[in-house]
Amino acid sequence: MKSIDWREASRWWSLRVSTFGSILFAGMTLLPEQLLSLWNSVPADIRAMIPERANNWVGMILFIAVVVARLIPQRKPAEGVLASKSGKVQPKAAGGMATIALMIAGVIAIEGGYVNHPADPGGETNMGITKKVAIANGYAGPMRTLPREVAHSIYYGRYIVAPGYEPLVSIDAPVAEELFDTTVNMGAPRPSRWFQLSINAQCGTRLMIDGRVGPGTIAAYRACQAKVGATQLCRGTLDRLDTAQKAEYARLVRVNPKLAVFYRGWVAHRVGNVDRAKCAVAA
Repeated sequence: MKSIDWREASRWWSLRVSTFGSILFAGMTLLPEQLLSLWNSVPADIRAMIPERANNWVGMILFIAVVVARLIPQRKPAEGVLASKSGKVQPKAAGGMATIALMIAGVIAIEGGYVNHPADPGGETNMGITKKVAIANGYAGPMRTLPREVAHSIYYGRYIVAPGYEPLVSIDAPVAEELFDTTVNMGAPRPSRWFQLSINAQCGTRLMIDGRVGPGTIAAYRACQAKVGATQLCRGTLDRLDTAQKAEYARLVRVNPKLAVFYRGWVAHRVGNVDRAKCAVAA
């Protein structure tokens, strides 16, 4: 016998209708006076439209509703922690999700495990997830034992979906990877602005530089691919993003010399880390 996952069963319309019927009959049995009072509060003209013996048909109507609901195809939920908030696998189903999973695995490999460096303003981190971000996403346990699946879920929701990079994965995966990696390291506004500036510079567009990658930015990038070529645009965008990122690291160290201890690692692991050969494959 196949066991039932009640979390999935809760989506069945047949179960919902049955539950409604059970609650209705329980109310009729346990709270008859309250239901009668509620009925009497209904306007007389509306009550006149309902047959006197309609209550005798309630059970049959609910039974038929359950049968009909059971015949309705049930949408299957996306599996795993990388399901999108809509419940649909995005983008381009398994292919795009596999790419995202590899992107996240790559970032976790670079970030490593638990760290609590005194010079790091982020404080405690594990797999690159700061304690502040973990708490904001509902994690209440110790950072040393942060589960990997929780890190995956946070990376997907906060650093891929929220900044607007998810649609870009199926359009230009290497650029999406670069934006994601940089966002993990310094937040979304800066790399998102650099991305918009890069599109304007290479394509002659006039995108508003607001640090928000929305449908307009994605559409402009698609149009630019057709104009200059997907491979050339991919490589040019990666070069521009890396140049801006390296300059930002230098600026951060000038402003806060304590960050100098991280500079060499930042440049070694986060600048030029996306292989340009991927651009030809993605085109």
